[in-house]
Amino acid sequence: MFVAQRTSSNQLSLHISDVIDIIGQDDPDYAASAISVYGGVQMGGGGGGGGAASEANFSTISSASRPDPDLESKRKAYVRIIEQPQAKALRFRYICEGRSAGSIPGVRSTTENKTYPAIQVVGYKGPAVVVVSCVTVDPPYRPHPHNLVGKEGCKKGVCTMTINNDSMQCVFSNLGIQCVKKRDVEDALKLREEIRVDPFQTGFSHRNQPQSIDLNALRLCFQVFLEGSEKGKFTFPLKPQVSDPIYDKKATSDLIICKLSDCTSSVAGGKEIILLCDKVTKEDIHVRFYEVKDGMIEWEAFGDFQASDVHKQVAISFKTPRYKTLEIENPIKVYVQLLRPPDKSTSEPRPFQYLPLDSDPQYLKRKMAKLGNSANTEKISRYLAENMAGTGKFWIFSDM
Repeated sequence: MFVAQRTSSNQLSLHISDVIDIIGQDDPDYAASAISVYGGVQMGGGGGGGGAASEANFSTISSASRPDPDLESKRKAYVRIIEQPQAKALRFRYICEGRSAGSIPGVRSTTENKTYPAIQVVGYKGPAVVVVSCVTVDPPYRPHPHNLVGKEGCKKGVCTMTINNDSMQCVFSNLGIQCVKKRDVEDALKLREEIRVDPFQTGFSHRNQPQSIDLNALRLCFQVFLEGSEKGKFTFPLKPQVSDPIYDKKATSDLIICKLSDCTSSVAGGKEIILLCDKVTKEDIHVRFYEVKDGMIEWEAFGDFQASDVHKQVAISFKTPRYKTLEIENPIKVYVQLLRPPDKSTSEPRPFQYLPLDSDPQYLKRKMAKLGNSANTEKISRYLAENMAGTGKFWIFSDM
């Protein structure tokens, strides 16, 4: 079992060797119910927020597991993330760079008021230990090869801190992310397996498929262990909670639309447009069209293109989507923007107009071809002459 030593200042002194003893080891007293110190594999994914109390947040250890006067309160205790990390404020640094990895700021951090990721143990007061490690962005949350580094409590890629205050809160003000290269993924995960840090018991088979791991994104996982019935032995696990995703700043540049070849389209859609942009990744970028009315999204659709239509990460050739209705008499104002689904980043929207069908020469030409009737052709030509006079638009139609 993980036994913490007390210093002269009566504070808990933690060492990575202690953590190794507790993480991933089954308590014999819990063996009858096949529940490990993680609270069992059935505890699932955890959420980014770890919000209000629910039965799913509680430890799954039964009251018959161990005689403990505080067992009921411990069973109802759960971990809440009270300050999420900022998504794209930190650059992941390699160990060879020989510099500090920086500190992950909180989502509400500003220049005047710096904040950092923080958690709170709700429903319990007393000695506890929190183990923080990196896990993958997508569930099942597997151990991530990147390491947590910092001045306090960080060893072998994980961070351990004690919690024993009135608020039962813990702030991680000195936590940085040290990344590993793809060729070192297997060794990094072997080390994590040796110290048995696998919060959701997903195993380490993914170390043999480093290409399946996104090295530019991760989540923080917070595992809290409460003091058991014996002083100094942290044997009661709470359900792990995972943070919102953190993305490597150098790999996720801001999305910007530099130029559009055209800012109008017929409501029928299908118009080819060239969009110039800053660096984008062809596999995870969308061109989003949307309409806003009274502050609400009234309609949205996405430009049609393939990964091969993204040119050297700085240009996209796409076709406009069809508007929600073809029956409009006047131009409709909408917006177009870039959207990156993995981190939900968007560019600043640009205004765009959908025009009535009768303003689209190609549509009219196709319509005339379908009619195939000289009388109808004459009527349409006369209509265009009467209605387009003075607009500066001249279209010539030839027989198909």
